[in-house]
Amino acid sequence: MKTAQGLQVTARPAVCSRTRRGRDKRIIVVVLAILVLSLAGCGRQGPAYWPDLAVDADAGIVYVAEANGQVFALTADSGKVVWSYPSIEERSGGLLGGCSARATDGPFYAAPVFSDEHVFLGSAGEQQRSLLSKGENRAGLRVLNRLGTPQWEFKGASDRTVASPALAGSTVYLPSSDRNVYAIDVNTRQARWVFSTQSWVWAAPLVVEDKVYIASMDHVLYAVSDESGQEAWRFDAASSALPATPAFAKDVLYLGSLDGHVYAIHAQTGVLEWEQIVDGGIWATPLIQNDVLYFGTLGGEIYALSAVDGAKLWEKSVEGEVRGTPAYVNGTLYVGCENGQLYAFDAQTGAPGISPLGKQLERASIHTSPVFDGQHLYIVATDGQVLALDLQEDEIVWQRNPLSKDGEEE
Repeated sequence: MKTAQGLQVTARPAVCSRTRRGRDKRIIVVVLAILVLSLAGCGRQGPAYWPDLAVDADAGIVYVAEANGQVFALTADSGKVVWSYPSIEERSGGLLGGCSARATDGPFYAAPVFSDEHVFLGSAGEQQRSLLSKGENRAGLRVLNRLGTPQWEFKGASDRTVASPALAGSTVYLPSSDRNVYAIDVNTRQARWVFSTQSWVWAAPLVVEDKVYIASMDHVLYAVSDESGQEAWRFDAASSALPATPAFAKDVLYLGSLDGHVYAIHAQTGVLEWEQIVDGGIWATPLIQNDVLYFGTLGGEIYALSAVDGAKLWEKSVEGEVRGTPAYVNGTLYVGCENGQLYAFDAQTGAPGISPLGKQLERASIHTSPVFDGQHLYIVATDGQVLALDLQEDEIVWQRNPLSKDGEEE
């Protein structure tokens, strides 16, 4: 017979046609199996993220939100694992059951905040899904005691939290990708108010006296009454999203945008004090020290600007993106970088200093902020390693990866 192109084709016996149909069915089965495995969560779902940490200097504890979505509590003096949350569940595999271990709650993308009695975690609430189930939304707030035992939770959010909550008095403020910020009373465990924006809130709210400042990916910085949850004023950055919490000093808010604008805004009125444009988007909260604003950019630049008028004091280049806030210790600025290096600069002049980390990290990045507790500087790398650095001796005091067998609880 002829095809549509007019070529002659010899007809085959019916049995061969049935064989071809059988082969086609097998191909369809294989394709469906691959699809099911994909939907069942055989790989980590959702956007990429990196580990984060917070340090409780009084209790001597380093809290680390790790790359597998768990949160670990380590001793600050030795790095010993005290506890972890949540536990890890081994999945049995199969087309509909998934094929890898997963955390039984979370994951948790950002470091917790803590009070004298509790640890507060913002959950992304992602559940692995199968072809037959969309999974359960469990985004919201988890509250643990200081021993890592769950106490209560808030499930009012409908999408993931990717930033740390904020804590002020008896209220914890939960930012969410569902475009809302929830002010949750820790006594009633209910939201006092919910403030809505026009896009994701990827930054921790900033609470100063009677105002809550909310930076949103909708390009707007909101000032909200803490008592009522009503908008007091807004500042529209217009040209780009605001991914980070503003810094506050002397009644002025300082924040950067993803298109490289730096804004100084009066905290009471929302009036722009000054604006500066730099090379590269700004992902993290700036650091303010001695009327100087310090920050890094996604373009690999480190800046020192006058907090008074935005004038550039110095600028240095590094070999990779900077996504964390610098740390200031005794006149030296410490900056983590995408290339795995911890850079040190003289805060006044920008002159390069000695890094206590050296070339220790060659296959990982430092995307979050170094934290100084008065004794050691702590960093966490994208491969899960946590390091405590002695800045006077320029050496590593300890390093621990809680995700490895050597980092298991003792």
